[in-house]
Amino acid sequence: MGKIFQAIDKQIIKPRVVAAEREGFQMTKEDIESFYMQGDPKRYERTGAYGESPESTGVSGGNGNYDYNIHLNRPAYSTGTPGFPVLEEAQYHGSGILGRAGTWFEAQQDIEEALKKNFT
Repeated sequence: MGKIFQAIDKQIIKPRVVAAEREGFQMTKEDIESFYMQGDPKRYERTGAYGESPESTGVSGGNGNYDYNIHLNRPAYSTGTPGFPVLEEAQYHGSGILGRAGTWFEAQQDIEEALKKNFT
């Protein structure tokens, strides 16, 4: 039974996990980048920190037990403003931040879709 499971893991499970991670991360980067499609703000200068924040740990594990984490890095601002509150405000047009709202929510949906696509 061990050799059969190893073959299934190597040929079916792991490639699908790797594909789901790769596709989910790519779509996340595209979703986050789409935030900037709403034009340029007049009241402040963009840092681009949100667009650079997507990261994935990559796939780890084995024997049918794999893990990866797609997330946003905490941006650092020269003003001393904490990063995550800014990201949260950006999702809902808070604090006068100009950008396409809801991009992290879209990314989360796309990550789930990548999993479904590769495992159904």
